[in-house]
Amino acid sequence: MDETDVRRVLDIALRFGQLLLGSQAGTADVASSMLAIATAYGLPQTQVDIMANSIRVSVPRGVPGAPVTAMYLVQSRSLDYTRLQLATDLAEHVVTSTPDPEWVQQQLDIVSRADHPYPRWVATAGWAVMAGCFSVLIGAGPVIAVISAATTALIDRVGRVLNGWRLPLLFQQVVAAAVATGVAICLHAVGWLPAGASVSPVVAANIVVLLSGLATVGSVQDAITGYQLTAVSRGMDILLSSAGILVGVSIAVRIGDWFGAQVRVSAEIPVAVLSMPVYVLAGAMGAGAAAIAGYAQLKAALAAGLAGATATLLVFGLRLVDADPIAGSFIAAAATGLVGTLLAPRLRVTPLVIIMAGIIPLVPGLTVFRGFVQFVNGHPNAGGTVGLAIGLALALGAGAVLGPLLAPSVRREIGRYQLRGRGPRARRLRSPYRVPQLAGIRYRGRRPGGPGGVAG
Repeated sequence: MDETDVRRVLDIALRFGQLLLGSQAGTADVASSMLAIATAYGLPQTQVDIMANSIRVSVPRGVPGAPVTAMYLVQSRSLDYTRLQLATDLAEHVVTSTPDPEWVQQQLDIVSRADHPYPRWVATAGWAVMAGCFSVLIGAGPVIAVISAATTALIDRVGRVLNGWRLPLLFQQVVAAAVATGVAICLHAVGWLPAGASVSPVVAANIVVLLSGLATVGSVQDAITGYQLTAVSRGMDILLSSAGILVGVSIAVRIGDWFGAQVRVSAEIPVAVLSMPVYVLAGAMGAGAAAIAGYAQLKAALAAGLAGATATLLVFGLRLVDADPIAGSFIAAAATGLVGTLLAPRLRVTPLVIIMAGIIPLVPGLTVFRGFVQFVNGHPNAGGTVGLAIGLALALGAGAVLGPLLAPSVRREIGRYQLRGRGPRARRLRSPYRVPQLAGIRYRGRRPGGPGGVAG
């Protein structure tokens, strides 16, 4: 390969990396995908370096002199499961079929400009349903759940306006937290909340929504897989966003005091005792709504709902036996990651969609909210509460990483059990060559004049 062909291959690998990293994929997954693409085009010695928002690839030319090196910058990151799925499918096709590089570049242009599968208001409705479901998980009644959903919808629309103004994420979080807390305090002050109802579930549910879009799992995954600098970068984004939420809650509480609204956002939320089926249903609906809010396909949202139900059932079941909350969150997240990884190939969706949305019911929004309110009120145990929230977040991230690592062994044992039960005839019928043949058929003849592709 001459230098022109080498640079074209590196450009393709970089563009894949830009799409995947910009869609909140893990750094290790992005690097392995880029290496697989470069190897498929005859560059097995390619070196990939990902640092924060920059991606650099380099390959020796085989002659004396400096290697060929190229770099891309990831300008922005946003949760977009549709673009992530399209990029993942296209990368799989490139690795297995090695089509013409010019055609791949055309497909990358299509993927980068792909429209969302449904209007933006559907995503807003997804965030609203997610907030309402989480308020149910922390013991709120139907009226408080509806108020939480409506407040989240308002915050999402305000956030889109602020994002259009290119306001940094820190200040967007400040405004969103202030709106969530301010709406709850105003409703309580004018007497529009049910008798004896607290404003705390409304604020806590909205904080979960604000925290759910952060790459907590990706940050922990990067740290575990050896990408410490990228993990620190993502962790700094999470820290700044959390600080913005704290500032927003504090501002709203102080403004309420100035206007004579004698209401305190309490850190203690009276939790109603609901039946286990209600909790599981709320967890499933919340996880599915979170996937829809991230523009996931319907089948991915259904799988995320199943994973969310599994996570909710486990975490509440472990609470009944007085298990440690951090250990319970780790076990539930690991089970969610395992279920998501096992379901993903059958549904032809990327596991990250199922895992990220599936652990939404486990996000420690209530604990974070309590810590923030304790900070605002000068409570001496505020540091311990925030530390517990950090521990829960780390447990979720570690469990979500462990689940996919266990999936190959579980899948292998399930396959052995099925073959053992079906006998020697089943062993003869299950040819190992059928899967690659079927995988290649779905790309044939979809675009005239080309090898076809997922974006076509």
